[in-house]
Amino acid sequence: MKRFAILLAITTLAISCSSSDYDQPGYSPRGRPMDGGGDGGTFAANRPMAGGLDMLPPADWWHQPMIADAVKLSADQMTALDKIAQDQGNDASRIETDMTIAVRDLRTLLDSNQPSQNDIVAAGQRIRQMRDSMFDKQLQMLAAERSVLTLDQWQTLQQQLQQRRQQRNQEGYPRRGGRGMGGRGRWPGM
Repeated sequence: MKRFAILLAITTLAISCSSSDYDQPGYSPRGRPMDGGGDGGTFAANRPMAGGLDMLPPADWWHQPMIADAVKLSADQMTALDKIAQDQGNDASRIETDMTIAVRDLRTLLDSNQPSQNDIVAAGQRIRQMRDSMFDKQLQMLAAERSVLTLDQWQTLQQQLQQRRQQRNQEGYPRRGGRGMGGRGRWPGM
């Protein structure tokens, strides 16, 4: 009888430890839902969550009901924001692709038998120039989006973004930075 009670307790513990009722979407360090949503991997991947432009909202934020409902956009504003995203997204996507290739080239160079110091520095500078270009595109998009919004809408948007950041921190989302966090370690772009 005692063995049966212990076996039952162990089985119950094992079952309860192996199940979860957590129904939140998976965490993606680039700010996109893991279920394939978002903008298809273009501009959102390069929108920073912290750092130089931490006030930059996620791509297509006006299509996210929790944010858009709070900001109370008009139909004309939605159309204007869609046009901005379409116009700016192509350049950003091209820069993102070029940066991926440049990072791959730098890795290949570093893994070569006898890499030249000048070649390594030149490859790194190419990546830096692309990051500068991406920053410029992000800044242009931020300025264009801001010009569409009223001051009250802008402040509401920033409050919504701050609440999302705080909620993510409270829910135990992984923090940015540290080893293995893709692009924020020792080597630029890696």
